[in-house]
Amino acid sequence: MQKYPHIEEYFALGIINYRAMARAIQNDVRQELGKDANLLSIVTAIRRFPAKKMRGDKEKVAQVLSESHVNLKYDIGVITVRLLPESLKKIEKLHSRIAGLRALQVIQGLQTVTIVTEDRFLDTVKKIFGDEVIEEREGLASVIVTSPKTIVETSGVISHFANILALDGINIVEMMSSHTETLFIVDEKDALKSIEIIREEIKKARSIP
Repeated sequence: MQKYPHIEEYFALGIINYRAMARAIQNDVRQELGKDANLLSIVTAIRRFPAKKMRGDKEKVAQVLSESHVNLKYDIGVITVRLLPESLKKIEKLHSRIAGLRALQVIQGLQTVTIVTEDRFLDTVKKIFGDEVIEEREGLASVIVTSPKTIVETSGVISHFANILALDGINIVEMMSSHTETLFIVDEKDALKSIEIIREEIKKARSIP
């Protein structure tokens, strides 16, 4: 599905040529199975794809999109540091130094912590973490999508946003979600294009009767 980001939409619309689709994915299926894959078997599997459910899911996604709005914030920086036993204490220290929690987002992985903040606070982050800094990027922008509470129980909304940005060649530097807010960190040069793409998608959803 990642290789064909719009395939779900095409299935939902009922415009897929099953045999042509089977030929297109036959090599991928062979690699996945580790053996030859019969074209007819692939066609049969595609026909069984739950298109009706996908149409229902698409309607739910469109409803969430129609109630969403998007904002843009420039001058964003991202620093990735190693996750160590003392990292949480340093993050608490960082919170106390940076005025306003909205100026700081923290993403914790298994081995690293990524800190998203305003460019003007990057030196503060580097002073606190020192040699633990792995990577630093500045001159970014944050595209913030605020959605209704139903996004929490609606699958496919965030992936839909990511797909439409990727299809237009937008590189997402970081992506995170917190309850009803979804943040896409992109290069400043892609910021206006990103927000227009998402705004158009929201407008399209609102026009659906």
